[in-house]
Amino acid sequence: MLRFGVISQINASKVEARVRFEDDDSTSFWLPILKTKTLKDKFYSMLDIGEQVACLMDENSEDGVILGAIYSAEDLPPKQTEKEMSINLENGSFLNINKETDTLTISFKNIKLVGDITNEGYFSNTKGISSNADISDKTSSMQKIRDIYNSHTHTGNQGKPTSSPTQQM
Repeated sequence: MLRFGVISQINASKVEARVRFEDDDSTSFWLPILKTKTLKDKFYSMLDIGEQVACLMDENSEDGVILGAIYSAEDLPPKQTEKEMSINLENGSFLNINKETDTLTISFKNIKLVGDITNEGYFSNTKGISSNADISDKTSSMQKIRDIYNSHTHTGNQGKPTSSPTQQM
């Protein structure tokens, strides 16, 4: 039977929770939380204590599964359009996909990417670029340019502009 309740306890390591059912003033045993994928690819997120959920329970409400959280009049969805998908965290961080504008927006204080990144479009930056390794373009690396620049010489100046460097970049 389908029942609605509120999460009263969680066990994050087992991905289980207990649910308080207000209609008969009872609390479930530990129930598994339904997930999208759990074998080769895995999806993980944990429900919050106090979150409203839908459960599929046996006839005695002794065994069942938490189907997922549901929005309510008090807890509204962060987006209200079929054109967007969104993950919004309580600290203000978010990930938003707009299918209409073909735009992915990520807002986190720190983003760590592990792996190679290939960009096939224009790259725009407003706060600069910092690297712990050498930076190269299609011509040379910054270190190679520094090595040439730092060691180049000019011939004479006797109060006039100097000649071109003896080593070209």
